[in-house]
This record gives sequence, structure tokens and C-alpha cells, in this order.
Amino acid sequence: MYRMVTVKIEHGPQLECFCPMEVGIHLHSFCVLTTTECQEFGRAVKIENREADLPSNAQPRVVRQATLQDQSRANETALMGKMAVRTLRATVERMNLQIKLVTCRYTFDRALLMVQFTAEEKVEVRDVSKVLAGELHVRVDMKQIGVRDQAAIAGGLGTCGRNLCCCSWLEHFASINVRMAKTQGLSLNPAAIGGCCGRLKCCLGYEFDVYKDLGKRMPGPNAPVQCPDGNGYVIDRNILLQKVKVRLEDDRIVEYPADAVRELWNKRQPRRVAEAPPEPVLDENTDKLPDEM
Repeated sequence: MYRMVTVKIEHGPQLECFCPMEVGIHLHSFCVLTTTECQEFGRAVKIENREADLPSNAQPRVVRQATLQDQSRANETALMGKMAVRTLRATVERMNLQIKLVTCRYTFDRALLMVQFTAEEKVEVRDVSKVLAGELHVRVDMKQIGVRDQAAIAGGLGTCGRNLCCCSWLEHFASINVRMAKTQGLSLNPAAIGGCCGRLKCCLGYEFDVYKDLGKRMPGPNAPVQCPDGNGYVIDRNILLQKVKVRLEDDRIVEYPADAVRELWNKRQPRRVAEAPPEPVLDENTDKLPDEM
């Protein structure tokens, strides 16, 4: 029998670690863990018991609950990481690299310097890693991350007034695209559907499946339909309430329950009247905001 402990490393990843039962570890306590490359220091955020034998070479593995000496060393290591930022920025400017630093931290055993950065394009960092390794006398691992990962690290408040999902509970980023906003009838205004990261909000995907399923039960936009008061064309849909607004042949506009109208497949679509400028052609599979495309 052993325990699986989820450890959150400050400015680093969240790891699921093996933990022997004889290691005294408690929820929200600091601990020291070992991986295949280095030692790390973090806080236990979840503990689960497993009814099985602990694999002999299981990694990562919790070594011990952190002592006062461990916590003191962790604070010193964090300070060293902040000092390394100056050297890193100077090197980046000297080599004229167009990158933005996000995090810079040493591992607990100070055997590795972990650097995360963002850039508009793919950046080759092999040369700068070698230069930094020579100046700081430590192995340097530079990793380019996306703007969503940057927002998860920096944190902030969403338009809903709550902490960002990506820095509070969301562990994996799902694929988000413009089609999700259009299916839910949302405005394509970047201020309405854009997140703090400059990409589409992750929450657009939370109700997308519901809207997609309910939308299949209704006539499509501009579809010719047969209504209790005659034939007409759909001009608006309320997917959640399952209601449609129909312009009848006598130009009356009437709202009906979706199950009270029947779509006429053998009728031609009406010619649209240009009441507003046409919408820009959007790639529905991208997560970029409309004004970025």
C-alpha cells in the first residue's frame, strides 16, 4: 500500500508523486520530492491511498516532509532565481532575442535552472542556454510556453469577477475556437469573448455541447418553416428556451416553441437584405480573437 500525493511546485508544474506509507506527509504541508533529473520542493495539495505495492523505482517520489532547514533552503533558492533573472535578461538583450520572460527558478537541489518564456514565433534557445550555463555554472532548461500558460502562471480575475479558471482549478486547456461562440449566439466582439491571455475564453467550451445538442432539435437560422399561423422563415432562435422567432409571409413576426414549427426542406432560402456590413470571414477553428486574424 502507498499514497499518491499531488504536489504543487511554486512557479512550476503540479506533479503526481509516489509516497511510501512510512513517510509522514499531511495535506497542505511542504515536502521534498525527487524526480529522474533533480530534487524539488512543493506543497501537497491532494493525497490518495492506493491498495497496491509501491513500485521499486517509481518516480517522482516524495522523500520527506520538509523540515525548517528545507524551507530555509527553498527561500534561498527562490532568491537565487530572482538574481538569475538579471543575468538572463542581459544575455537575451545582448543576443537580440525577441522573447518575454515568464518564470525563472532553480530546482531545490540547484542542479537545474528552469526558464519559461513566451514569443511570437518559434525561438531557438540552444545558444543562449549554453551562454547562461557558462555564466551561472548550472544546467539551463529554457522552455517556450503559450499565452494561456502565461496567464495561468500570472493569475488574475476574469470578467465574471472570479479567479481565472486556468490558475485556480483548470489543469488542461481544451481546444477553443470561434465556432463555439457563434453556436452560442455570442457577439464576436473581442471584449466580450476574449480572455486575459488575449485568446478566446476557456469558458466558451463549458456549455458548447449543450448548445450544440439543443440546436439540433430546432430549425436552423433563415430556415423556411411551417407554423400554426402559416409559413415563414426563422429570423432568430433562443436555444436555451427552445423558441424561434418567425417572419410570416404577411410580414408578421411571431415567436413559437421549437416543437410547434416544422422545417420545410423543399423550400428555397430567402434572399438576405443587406441591413448591416457583412461579417468578416473567420476561421472557425482558431482560438485567436477576430481582430487578430
